[in-house]
Amino acid sequence: MKIVHPNTEKAFMRIRIKTLAFAALATLGALPTLTFAQDSWPNKPISLVVPYPPGGTSDIVGRQIAQRLREELGQPVIVENRAGAATAIGAAYVARAPKDGYTLLLSAGTTFTVNPHLNDKLQYKLEDFAPVSLVCTVPFAFVVKKDFPAKTLKEFTAYAKANPNKINNATNGQGSMVHLLGEMIATGLDVKMAQVHYKGAAPAMADLMGGIVDSNVEALTNAVPNVNAGQYRALAVLSLERQALLPDVPTFRELGYPDIAGDTWYGVFAPVGTPEPVVTKLNAALRKITSSPEFVDGMRKLGNEAKSGSPADLLTTTKEQNKVWGGLIKRLNITLQ
Repeated sequence: MKIVHPNTEKAFMRIRIKTLAFAALATLGALPTLTFAQDSWPNKPISLVVPYPPGGTSDIVGRQIAQRLREELGQPVIVENRAGAATAIGAAYVARAPKDGYTLLLSAGTTFTVNPHLNDKLQYKLEDFAPVSLVCTVPFAFVVKKDFPAKTLKEFTAYAKANPNKINNATNGQGSMVHLLGEMIATGLDVKMAQVHYKGAAPAMADLMGGIVDSNVEALTNAVPNVNAGQYRALAVLSLERQALLPDVPTFRELGYPDIAGDTWYGVFAPVGTPEPVVTKLNAALRKITSSPEFVDGMRKLGNEAKSGSPADLLTTTKEQNKVWGGLIKRLNITLQ
């Protein structure tokens, strides 16, 4: 039997108590460090990834957001254009970024509502992201070339029914939002149009102005100046209410087609796992920005409508539109070529 001297046993107890105390202090010390890191965010530049080339509407929206975020957060916000694969390249890049709030995505609606139904090899999914806030919506107008024989939507519908598949409707590409809206119009009017796919909005718009194609669905950003200049005519808008920039153009809804309505939107997302206090701070900054008269006016001049909301609102919008466009893609058997 081994006998332990009482003094030795007391020494062991003192050592054990000190060890446990140091461990407890170390654990408590780690918590303030984590809290401090979140409370001090941001303390370095932030990257806002725009998954489109420079110069387009999305890039303009991104730069307006970046400028105002810099003013709100006190750190530079750098727009990083990572274009390609219908926004998939930029989205995949942000999905793999550190979860620290310093890499954000300015997403178009199609990133999460259309792409997943057309590409089963995407390197990202909605669950890879933490929604932050909606930024704006992009209304669309249905336009026809300036010498098209129909002057109203009613006349257009009658002409299309009498000439099935003879109307060439331009799109921004197979599976693009403009393509889906064109198909929605054809289905809603119960007419058949030939969908002519272009590699982007610019060549489609050029051929519409040149009279090579008959019709197109265009974002108000492009439609307003060209309609006002007489380059082509707008028959209806796809928003629920008339647009201030085209006040004389009716909605499909008021013309008797309530199911022909749609827009796209821009929203800010962070990688999933980004600390909740950071997302909350970002959301508060974006809501302040998007409700400011300066931003509202800036979006209106582009033909967009400033919007804001909670992260939950953005997630709900994304999931609802995912069902709408997914259903249309499946029903019409739309695929990427």
